[in-house]
Order: sequence, then C-alpha cells, then structure tokens
Amino acid sequence: MEKTDRAGRAGCSCRTSCPEQCPGERPCTAFASFFIFEKRFENGAPIPWVTGVADPTGSIVLTNDEQIDLLPGYYYISYSVATVLEEAGYLQVTPSVNGTPYLFYGAYFKESAGSSSATGANTFILHLSAPASLRLTCNSSVANRAGAATLSVLKLAPAAL
Repeated sequence: MEKTDRAGRAGCSCRTSCPEQCPGERPCTAFASFFIFEKRFENGAPIPWVTGVADPTGSIVLTNDEQIDLLPGYYYISYSVATVLEEAGYLQVTPSVNGTPYLFYGAYFKESAGSSSATGANTFILHLSAPASLRLTCNSSVANRAGAATLSVLKLAPAAL
C-alpha cells in the first residue's frame, strides 16, 4: 500500500508532512520557536506568542496568538519566562494540553521585594497520540511589566517505539 501524507497526496517525504517514515527515508524533523517581549502577563491568561521560526512540515503551528497546535508524536518542549514583579509576590507559568493543566511541568517564582526580576524555565518531553493544543498560562498575585518569554518545540523521531 502506498503511503500518503496528511492531505491525502501519494508518496511520502518530509516536505509533505508524512506522519510515518517511509522505507529508506531519514526521519522527518519538525521544529519551531516562539517568543514575546516587553509584554505584561495578565493573571489567568495564556501567554501570547509571536512565531520566531515556523515549522515547514506543519506539525507545530501557532493557530492564534495563544495556542500552538501539535500533530501526534513525541515533542521536546523548552520554555523560559522573565518579568519584573511590581510588588512582592509570585508568578506561576503552567503548560496545558487540550485545556488540561500540567502543573508538574510548570515554573514558579516568588520575590519578596517590589520591582524585582523574576525568571523561571522548564523542559519536558510530551507524547501525543492525537492532535493537541498547547498553551502556557500565567497566574500572578501582583502586576508585572517588561515580560519576555521564549518557547522551543522539537518533534522527536524515536529510532524504535
């Protein structure tokens, strides 16, 4: 049976985002990066993103400024967040997949003085058996300013599952 890509086209190559490796092909590589800077992070709101490097395979897509859609597979995800807290307080960043929070992959930082820099970062591997949406949400006890964040997503190609 001939393989087809996501759009139903015959053949198989990374350029057509084939979900499985064809015989003799090297594993497909998908990657993307996102960022934001000089932004105030709103309490209870997802971080808004701008695409830094777009994924040419379509496996990792910023569908609106808050949501990154991922095709099934394994992903290496790394993010960092920095901001200035206006007063003593905390900021927590929580990744969520399809609306389910992943607190164990979150970042939390607390400062005891106002106008203090606060930073946090985390890295994790995520397995998706179906298409999913990724968001990073901020929760804070105080206002902040001059926020910046980066997010890198790499689709992994395991040698054997």
